[in-house]
Amino acid sequence: MSNRVFPPRVGWVPIVLGLAAVSLAGMIQVAPQFATKVVGVQNGTGGPVANGGGPQVSTGNGGTAGHSVTVGGAAGGTTGAAAAAAAAAAGGITCAANHNGGASAPGVTDNEIHIASTKVTTGVGEGFLGEAVNGIQAAINEANAKGGVCGRHITFESVNTNWDPTAGNTDISNYIASNQVFSLVGEPDSEGLRGAIEAGTIDRGGVPVVGTDGMLKDQYSSPWVFPVAASTVSNMHIVAQYAVNTLHASSFGIVYDTSYKFGAEGASAFDAEIHRLTGKDIPGFGGGGCSNAFCGISSGSGSYTSEITAFDNACKPCQVVVLLLEPQPAEAWMKGEEDAKDNSGNPTWYQHLIGGEPLFDDSFASTCGGDCGKMVVWTGYHPAIQPFDGESPVIRYINSLKSTCPSCDPHNEFTEGAYIGTRLFIEAVRRVNTEGKALTRASLRDELQTGVYDFGLASSPLHFGGLPHLSNIGMTAYADNALGSFNGWNYMETGFLSDPAAGSDLGG
Repeated sequence: MSNRVFPPRVGWVPIVLGLAAVSLAGMIQVAPQFATKVVGVQNGTGGPVANGGGPQVSTGNGGTAGHSVTVGGAAGGTTGAAAAAAAAAAGGITCAANHNGGASAPGVTDNEIHIASTKVTTGVGEGFLGEAVNGIQAAINEANAKGGVCGRHITFESVNTNWDPTAGNTDISNYIASNQVFSLVGEPDSEGLRGAIEAGTIDRGGVPVVGTDGMLKDQYSSPWVFPVAASTVSNMHIVAQYAVNTLHASSFGIVYDTSYKFGAEGASAFDAEIHRLTGKDIPGFGGGGCSNAFCGISSGSGSYTSEITAFDNACKPCQVVVLLLEPQPAEAWMKGEEDAKDNSGNPTWYQHLIGGEPLFDDSFASTCGGDCGKMVVWTGYHPAIQPFDGESPVIRYINSLKSTCPSCDPHNEFTEGAYIGTRLFIEAVRRVNTEGKALTRASLRDELQTGVYDFGLASSPLHFGGLPHLSNIGMTAYADNALGSFNGWNYMETGFLSDPAAGSDLGG
């Protein structure tokens, strides 16, 4: 396997890069968001209304907008006399250089913590996961510019797996076998991680996987995996609730990817919640293929002519249609639907279009143009868009990302999630040493399971507890503001809606 270390793992280079990143971050001014309009909707249609000074954002699980950043103290860390007492009891370990416990675990020395991740920078997943590695690096640069974590600098390597579960499991196995990687962090490659979880690689290796994207159900079943995102299952539960309770819909359709597991898992969860709310399944559920309103397609196809014909015959129109697809197949589907409009130019196959999390993406929205106008997408984070973009934690995220990758899209929730997940890892490591404990994989796992972490970016403070590792179950909605061309995202004034069936549909 070729050398894929980034940044270089020893010497002065990581320090210089980190200091340069912070210097540049300090100079960056947060620019106005890309043509984002006055936010809000009336009657769930996506039309803009006055914002009225911003939302009162809340969740069903106690979260509110504008959380202050918690770094220890009341949220799980110890400070002052308590930290000194704990350090003394542990033999003098403190959160400081030369007193941090030294080489206490694989990938850990007295001045370095070496972490890794599998990433997706090619293939169908690249369209929404490709920049997540820059979110990881942005958080690492922040920490290293301040001297690292308790005297240790963070070094990072990653490898592209093309979103393939077999390749991902192989690379993760290699990382573990090398005995040079302490933890997997961010981990944008949900399929590769799935391969490693299903093969038992993660649990056997006892390696913390911190800050994952929550796309697949198996991320919630391992005691070593800690997702920061709202899951695809939660997303579909919330969409179903919104469709029934807010849009008052009674007919539903979904187009989902059968090539990658998030599509089938999410589609099943969407139907399950629709059934709980209405007592009925989506027509075609359980039948396979695409012969009705429950339509599974392969993301590897370049054209969906026959599937579109079958789906549109079933939806004439469906009141709510969900596209649970990646950007590339979604673009192909929407292109095939360009002529499916009435004399007034309205689509004949849906009244309300809702996109899965991979479609909360500026590039996809720009390519889709007016065909995706008013499409609603969801995020479990405070996005870098009005009305959240003025919050201090969001500004910090934007500046850190732009100092690392000036061309990256800060609106992409997978990039933001990778940044949050890396912040989670860094803070948990700090707390372990602050509490006078040696930094080991087990001590990091235990700290993550018991602590509360509030970075002001998730729908509510992150807390895992026992299995399943559900920490983020709220999401908020935006509509694609497009009339001919994409013109930004309109906030839907939903606040953060909580998963009405949190924990359901995660088994099996």
